[in-house]
Amino acid sequence: MWGKRVLLLEKTVAVQDASLRGGKLISRQSSPNLRLGSKGRLRSLGVHPQILKWRQFYCHPRLILPVIGGLLAFLIYFRTLAPGVLSYDFAEFQYLPARLGLPHPNGFPFYMLLGWLWSHLPFGSLAYRMNLLSALAGGLAIGVFAYLIGLLTRRATVGLVGCFFLALSPSFWFYALGAERYTLVMLLLLTAFTLAWKWGQTSEPRFAIAGAFCVGLGMATHPSVVLFVPFWFLLHLLTHPRAFLRPRTLLALGGAMLLPLLLYLYVPWRWLALAHYPLLPQLGRSEAVYRGLAFVWYRPEASFDVMREYIIGMKAYAFGFAQKGWEEIPSLWKEMPSLWLAEFPPALIPLALIGALWMLWRFPRYFSALTGFAALEAAMTLYIRQGKPEAYLLPAFGIFNLWLALSIQAFLEAWERARIRLVKGSSAAFSLFIPLLVGLFFLNFPRVDRSNFTDVEEWWREVLSYPLEEDAILMAHWGDLTPLWYFQQAEGIRPDLLGVFPPDEKATGALMSAGRTLYLAGPLHGWFPQISQHYELIPWGKLIRIGYPGQELRCPSSSPLREQPEGWPLKLEGWEISSPLKGGQDGHLMLCWKAKEELPRNLYAGLRLVSPRGITLIQKDVPLLVSWYPEEGIKTGQKGVAWLPFHLPVGTAPGEYKVVLTLFVLEEDGSWYPWPGAARFSPGSLTVEPSRPLIFRKEPGEVSFLLPPQAGPLRLRAFYASREPVRPGDPVRLELLWEAAEPPGIDYEIAFRFWDARGPGKAISPSPLVPGYPTAWWQKGEGVRSIHILKTPRGTGNRVLWLEVTLLSPRGKESWKGLPGLFLGPFLVHDRKHTWKMPADVNKAEGKFGEVAELRGYALSISPGKSLLVTLYWKALKEVDISYTVFVHVLDENGNLVAQHDGPPAYGILPTDIWVPGEIIEDPHPVPLPENLPPGDYTILVGLYDRTTMRRLTLDTGEDALYLAQISIQP
Repeated sequence: MWGKRVLLLEKTVAVQDASLRGGKLISRQSSPNLRLGSKGRLRSLGVHPQILKWRQFYCHPRLILPVIGGLLAFLIYFRTLAPGVLSYDFAEFQYLPARLGLPHPNGFPFYMLLGWLWSHLPFGSLAYRMNLLSALAGGLAIGVFAYLIGLLTRRATVGLVGCFFLALSPSFWFYALGAERYTLVMLLLLTAFTLAWKWGQTSEPRFAIAGAFCVGLGMATHPSVVLFVPFWFLLHLLTHPRAFLRPRTLLALGGAMLLPLLLYLYVPWRWLALAHYPLLPQLGRSEAVYRGLAFVWYRPEASFDVMREYIIGMKAYAFGFAQKGWEEIPSLWKEMPSLWLAEFPPALIPLALIGALWMLWRFPRYFSALTGFAALEAAMTLYIRQGKPEAYLLPAFGIFNLWLALSIQAFLEAWERARIRLVKGSSAAFSLFIPLLVGLFFLNFPRVDRSNFTDVEEWWREVLSYPLEEDAILMAHWGDLTPLWYFQQAEGIRPDLLGVFPPDEKATGALMSAGRTLYLAGPLHGWFPQISQHYELIPWGKLIRIGYPGQELRCPSSSPLREQPEGWPLKLEGWEISSPLKGGQDGHLMLCWKAKEELPRNLYAGLRLVSPRGITLIQKDVPLLVSWYPEEGIKTGQKGVAWLPFHLPVGTAPGEYKVVLTLFVLEEDGSWYPWPGAARFSPGSLTVEPSRPLIFRKEPGEVSFLLPPQAGPLRLRAFYASREPVRPGDPVRLELLWEAAEPPGIDYEIAFRFWDARGPGKAISPSPLVPGYPTAWWQKGEGVRSIHILKTPRGTGNRVLWLEVTLLSPRGKESWKGLPGLFLGPFLVHDRKHTWKMPADVNKAEGKFGEVAELRGYALSISPGKSLLVTLYWKALKEVDISYTVFVHVLDENGNLVAQHDGPPAYGILPTDIWVPGEIIEDPHPVPLPENLPPGDYTILVGLYDRTTMRRLTLDTGEDALYLAQISIQP
């Protein structure tokens, strides 16, 4: 019986839904079977009358599909959301709502108060929560947009598809990923557009009143919304003049629109609340400004004129544009096409024009109101000339995207009029527009994705870890300082510091005269171009310290170097490294330096943390000068501080790690070379203590296990495998994070074997799990990371390799609990180009060096600058695991060495330990000849040696070098 009732209920609702899609609702009187108010009929169904109303409302496609569209858009924004702190306006709105501060004009009170409520949610960081608010507002706006399209076209599916023109547009997508007001403004405007349409269809005052309230909230969120007010009134007046001009309606509309403007009382309230902050005597402004709680216009003395100027905004926004902005527009309008083409691919413009014509034909009043507002908004954007015009153009972009969505409806109607029955019009339209939207997604995704953007947060966390003096002042552009204020106000980090802007000559001179410690934290942006003529600029990590010429620089580090490296262009006056550390902790290396000579601005300092086995655990490189350093390079006598932060991976094995320093030059094309004469050297070591107990945290690039595999007492928590493709024979890196479930008590070894599609490869001999820290020393719960550098099998062809891991104890092989074996990877092997035949135009040579290689030929050339190029052609004889060095010596007639070149084959690109037997290796060696080399005959000798032992390979004759050729140097 109940099943029959449900079936009858579904049929009833289905007929109603079909009627709604036709544009009319069947009246209760015209169809007895659908009379929702018929108590007798509903009683016979056994269903309360209200259930049918709820079913009709919540399950209608015109509501369900917009909800789906908004949810999908929100998921896209959630996936690409910025995870942390940003800069400029984004950072300002990440912390100011929670502190109820005064942002830049005009205050945006509705957003600030809404953000204050939202900031109290108990998850994530404050920055993340405020970013999420923009994403949520963006998703809701897209849902309303889809609903509006469905109302205009009477097709909810068109709304679902068409809403993604706005959802995937680069500017709207971008501002949905960080804390900003614009997606909230768009939500309120689109809701007002929708309610205006509902008013036009029904003339019910409730829609007009709700729309007026949304417009009022929009004006309390951003002042540019006031431009929509005249078009909103005109649209409502022309649609239903009698209903609109009723006194009661006008009064209700005015009250609904003006009521949200009372939120601007937020400005005087917070203005007076910040008055207790003292003035900074050197600058005469409130410290609330330099602590990021108020904009630079703030003065503790509250006055009506100051607050009025603050509320109407920079250049008075819409008010200033309405008063005097018209005069400037004709000369600025030529900038608009470039802004539009940056937002929309040219191929979309014809589609938008089709949709605009369709809208003009069907709904001329609605079209005129929205288009007039878009044009006025675009004109105001040109007038105020702010740094982010795409943000102010979002409403105009939204209306353009509405036209794009309506072009789908125009296509469908044209298809239906053509009466093409081979394919349904909806199928044809969606097969055309859905791929277009997919293309837009992949076009804009790389431009806007911020899910991995952590640069700003990492930059400022490093700076705030510096040993800066108490009450020091950081000077920069306002937007560059907003992350500083976020960390101070949201996380309480270094609240003693002040952020002063702008970094102009007046402020710098006043603060320096008062004896304050000053640092530049960002580019000058033209405020003080002669700063280097008045003050000494000292590189200080990512900052620049401002000092007087000749002022003594005190190194924050008190640790002198044990030795001064010869050949280094820098005199190191002190150093400091965080020691001891445990795995998972952060540390730093600080170097105080003084230039012995003039140096380029692209000189880098490098830190290498090397294990006792010679494996590099950490590599960190930093420039000695920040990119915005005002000078061209480093002058002789210049002093500075280099700060190299690093992270010690979780589970780093305890012991002493060598600290190795290096200098190199990084070119603009990405190439680099070590600074001539600046050899690597070690000023000391870093002590790593045991990680007991293990506090697991997955490191970047690692793979963790939901159920960690275990062999014996050792549990594998995570691993890292090299992801970059390598050549056959090249090494790969494997890091294993172990946890001792029980004290091992004995020493374990580890063995590996590579597998590919053809089966197992050559086994790698067992070795201690962590050399220097036997497993017998491990305690229960301790975490230890083992690092393994393994050479891939040689051969030809591309392959995908997996690595079988075997744990060995003195008792034998340990089995993995619940697993037949453990395979880690994958490792990608991309084969290189091989040569199997000797070139025809080379000189013949014969020389077999052991069982490693045979020299088959050579070529010689001498450049005008007396540089000798010797190109050798080797034939690999067998696989070797040693990387041999080739030497080319030039001897005079008396057997004295006059020139040489030593290096691995092919400039290190083709070392001997990746050679495949039978292949020919082309190996060039440039030999610089001395400028004063006298004319005469010279002999060239070649050979191979092991750099670690300095032992040469011998020929069949027993000699350790091959006579190659004789050359003559002419006068």
